[in-house]
Amino acid sequence: MPILTLRTLLCVATALVAVPAIAREQALAPATADASAAPLEDQFRDPPNSARPRVWWHWMNGNISKDGIAKDMAWMKRVGIGGLQNFDANLQTPQVVDKRLVYMTPEWKDAFRFAAREADRQGLELAIAASPGWSETGGPWVKPQDGLKKLVWSETTIAGGKRLTGKLAAPPSRTGPYQTLGAPLSIEEMISGHPAPPGPSHYGEVGVFAFPEQVEPGLVPARAVDGLGNVLSPGKLSDGDLDEGVTLARKDGQAPSLRLEYAKPASVASATVFVPGVVVPFAGAAFIAVLESSADGKVWTQIAPLTLGAVPTTVSFPAVTAAHFRLVLNSRKPDGGLGSPAPGIVMDGLFDGVGAAMAKKPLVVGTFALDTGARVDRFETKAGFVMSRDYYALEEPKDGATGVAPASVIDLTDKLGDDGTLDWQAPALPEGQRWRVLRMGYSLLGTTNHPAPPEATGLEVDKFDGDAVRRYLDHYIGLYKEAAGPDMVGQRGVRALLTDSIEVGEANWTPKMLEQFQRLRGYDARPWLPTLTGVLVGTRAESDKFLYDYRRTLADLLASEHYGTVAKVAHENGLKVYGEALEDKRPMLGDDMTMRSHTDIPMAAMWTFREEGPRQTLIADMKGAASVAHLYGQNLVAAESMTASMSPWAFAPKDLKRFIDMEFVNGVNRPVVHTSVHVPVDDKKPGLSLFIFGQYFNRMESWGEMAKPWVDYIARSSLLLQAGRNVADVAYFYGEEAPLTGLYGDKPVADAPVSH
Repeated sequence: MPILTLRTLLCVATALVAVPAIAREQALAPATADASAAPLEDQFRDPPNSARPRVWWHWMNGNISKDGIAKDMAWMKRVGIGGLQNFDANLQTPQVVDKRLVYMTPEWKDAFRFAAREADRQGLELAIAASPGWSETGGPWVKPQDGLKKLVWSETTIAGGKRLTGKLAAPPSRTGPYQTLGAPLSIEEMISGHPAPPGPSHYGEVGVFAFPEQVEPGLVPARAVDGLGNVLSPGKLSDGDLDEGVTLARKDGQAPSLRLEYAKPASVASATVFVPGVVVPFAGAAFIAVLESSADGKVWTQIAPLTLGAVPTTVSFPAVTAAHFRLVLNSRKPDGGLGSPAPGIVMDGLFDGVGAAMAKKPLVVGTFALDTGARVDRFETKAGFVMSRDYYALEEPKDGATGVAPASVIDLTDKLGDDGTLDWQAPALPEGQRWRVLRMGYSLLGTTNHPAPPEATGLEVDKFDGDAVRRYLDHYIGLYKEAAGPDMVGQRGVRALLTDSIEVGEANWTPKMLEQFQRLRGYDARPWLPTLTGVLVGTRAESDKFLYDYRRTLADLLASEHYGTVAKVAHENGLKVYGEALEDKRPMLGDDMTMRSHTDIPMAAMWTFREEGPRQTLIADMKGAASVAHLYGQNLVAAESMTASMSPWAFAPKDLKRFIDMEFVNGVNRPVVHTSVHVPVDDKKPGLSLFIFGQYFNRMESWGEMAKPWVDYIARSSLLLQAGRNVADVAYFYGEEAPLTGLYGDKPVADAPVSH
C-alpha cells in the first residue's frame, strides 16, 4: 500500500468525530445572513428559513397541476417548511389527472415555471435533483459515447517466432455488465418475464498487448453430472458463452449441484463460475456457492467459497489434485445487498415474489471452468466489474504463484489497423511457451437514470469523464432555464442542485483512463492491464497493488470528474449543491468523504424503522457528512430524513421524534423530510405516494394541518445546532480504501475492522 502522506492524514483527520453542537458561548456564530440580524433568543421563537427543514417534493409520472402546486406550497409555508427539492419520478404511478404532463414538454415547462415563481413568492428554497428519477446524472440526451463504460477484451495465441497477420478477434461490443453478457433483468422484468428492448451500443479501442505464457495442459472433463445424476454436456460450461450452459435438475430439500469428473486426477489451481439470473435486485445472489473436490466422488472437501454475482467469479487457490470437482449452490434469503435503491429495506413480500418466480425457472449454470494455471483471485471484483465492501479483507492465495513479468508485456497498439488487423512478427520463445495477444476495448454498461418516466429515461453519463459530465449538465440545466426562465435559476426560483445517493452500480473504464492513471498514480498502467482480465502479472502482491491503485483511481475520478464538475457547473449557474454519496454500504467505487467534499451542503440519509434499531451504515453516513462539514469549514449538514418503507401514512411525530433526535446527535442540522409527494388533485385522498418509499408527509396527511409545532421543533433544534461550532477532541483515521458506509455498514466504529 502507498505510504501515508501528510495530506492524506489531514484529509481524514476529522472523520467520525464529535457532532456539531452548541459549544462555548464564545464559539457561537450565526449560520446565515437572514439569521444574523436577530438575537438567538428571538430566532428561537420564530426560526428563520435557514433553520427550517426542507422536503423532497416528487412529481410522479406527469401527475401535475398548478392548483396542486399552489396548495402544496401554501401548506408548506403554513406549517413552517423552509424549502422543497423537486424530483420527476415514476414508480408504477397511476394517472389521476385529466392530462398527464410529460417531462419537459411545453405543458410540463409551464407548470414548472409556475412552481419556480410560486416558490420564489412564498420564500421557499427550491432545488432540483441532478437528473430525472433520483439516481444519478442521466437522461435521454446522453449520447452513447458519453455513457458509463466497462473494459472488454478478446484473446489470440501464437507460437513464438511466428508472424501474426490478419484481423484480431473483436472484443465484445454488447451493452451489458461484462464481456458478452447483456443487461440484467430489472425486478419488474423478472416478475413479468418481459425483458426491455436492447439499448444503444458503443465501442472504443484501448490497446493491444502481448506477453509470453506457459502452455498449460487443457483440462477436459470426461463428463458433467448434476446432483440428481443427470449427465450433462461439459463443453457448454467452458465455451465462452456466458448466458448458455447446462440446466440443473432440482429437488426439494437438496442443494443443486454440478460435478465435473475426470478420467484421471487433474491438478486445478483456479475456477471460474457464472450462474446467470440468480441476482435479485436490491438483495444480491439467491445462492451461496461452494467449490469442492473429491478423490472418489463420495467424500468431499471444500476448496473455496464463491460469491455469485451479475458477472462471473474467478477464484484461485493452491493447486488441488483430484478426479472429481463439485459446485454446490446453497440457497439464501435476500438480505439487502449492494446497489439497492432502497438501502437496508427488508421487503419480504417483494423478495418472496421474486424468489417464487425464480424457483419456477430452470437453474442454468453458464460457466463452470477449471484451470491448471494460477489467475488473479477474484479479479472481476478487484477490477471493478462487481463491488465488494471489504477489498482489504480479500486475502491473496498462499501459493507463492508468480505470473507474467511486467517488463515482458509488449504494447502493440500502434500496429493495430483501423479495421482491426495486426501485422506482428512474434519473437522466439523458450520451449513450452507461447504468446498471448490481448485486444482490449470498452463498451457500454447500458445503465440508465431511475426511477424516471419513460420519456425522461436515458443513459447515465460517464462519471469518470469531466467533459461528458459537463455536457450533460449544460444541457440539463439549460432545460430548466427554458422551463423556469433564465431569471428563475440561480439567485431566485431554482436555487440549488441535489445529488441523491449514487445507485448506478459498477463501471470501470473511461477513455482518458490511462492518462488519468499516470497523472494520479505516477506510473504507466499499460504493462499491468492484463490483470484486469485475470492474468497474473508479477507476484500476487504486485498484481493486487496495481488493482488497488486502479480502484483508487476510479474513486478519485468519481469525486473530481463527477462531483467536482457538478459543483463547478452548478456554481457557474448560481446554484448551491446539496450532495449525498454512497448512503448504504458500497454501491460504487468511491470514497464518501471525498465525494461530498465538493458540496456546499454535505448530505446523508436516515431511515425510519418501526421495530429495528439504528442501522450502522446510516449512522456512519451521517457522521461522514458531518465530518465533511467539519473538515471543509461548512456549517450545514443535511440528511434525507425519516424515510420509511412499506408503511403508508403510518407515522406521527410521536413515532418520529426519536429518529430526528438521532439525526441531530449524529451531526445533522438541516433535515430534509423524505418525502412530500406532490398532490395534484383534491379528490384522491390521501394523495399519491412514492411507491413503497417515504414518510408520506403531504397536505393530505391526517395531521398535516397540525404539523407546525412538530416542524418548529425540528427548526429550533436545527437553529441551535447551526449556531454552534464543532469542537473535536479526537481524530479518527478510518483507512485508505473502504468508504465509511462500507467499513461500518454493520458494526459501530469501535467494533469494526479498519483498512490499512
